[in-house]
Amino acid sequence: MDIGKLFELQKLDVNLEKARRKLAQLKQALGESEELGSARKSVADTEAELHRWHTAQKNAELESQALTEQIDTKDNELMSGRVSNPKELEALQANVEALRRQQSSVEDTGMDALLHVETLNQQLAAAQDSLQQIETKWNGSQADLLQEDAKYKRIYAQLKQQRDTLAQSLPPADLKYYEDLRMRKAGVAISPLQNGQCGVCHILVPTGVVSAARSRKNEAVTCPSCGRVLFAG
Repeated sequence: MDIGKLFELQKLDVNLEKARRKLAQLKQALGESEELGSARKSVADTEAELHRWHTAQKNAELESQALTEQIDTKDNELMSGRVSNPKELEALQANVEALRRQQSSVEDTGMDALLHVETLNQQLAAAQDSLQQIETKWNGSQADLLQEDAKYKRIYAQLKQQRDTLAQSLPPADLKYYEDLRMRKAGVAISPLQNGQCGVCHILVPTGVVSAARSRKNEAVTCPSCGRVLFAG
């Protein structure tokens, strides 16, 4: 068992995992931010509200125009002299007054709608300006993130190729031993010896075990504490 090669495989696997995590972070960051989504929603909501009040204003204008035509018709009828019956005249006059009151109410509604339209136009302009600033900032960050994503994809591909090449050079039994141990040991199967200590759990390794790891480089000598294979370099 070539512990040196297994240690090199371990280093590649560690770097591959780092690259995988970085790519996952970049994938999450590459997309519409919460701030941008909120800004877009603000513009859309304001536009919808503006459309509602603009429609109300337009409807009030059309209704007022229709009432003006009705009032003019009734006034002309009153002034024409064709109606001479006092009760009919009184009823006609009352009808005109009712139409005028209705028109006054409609005009108040239209004025209220107009005030809302003016306010919402100002709010929409501010929301659109804010959205443009956020989009500009976001587009800039996305360009940087895309470059970084491309870089880490290249790194990952290179590491994967190196890993596959090295794994193919190892005996299947050694590779299986390494993979099984790595699965049981949180992704780290081989630990370097550093100043007589295990490089992973940092426990001082007995002198006899250190000597065995240094002299038997083709055997799996494990750390008495964490159980990982020790690599003496």
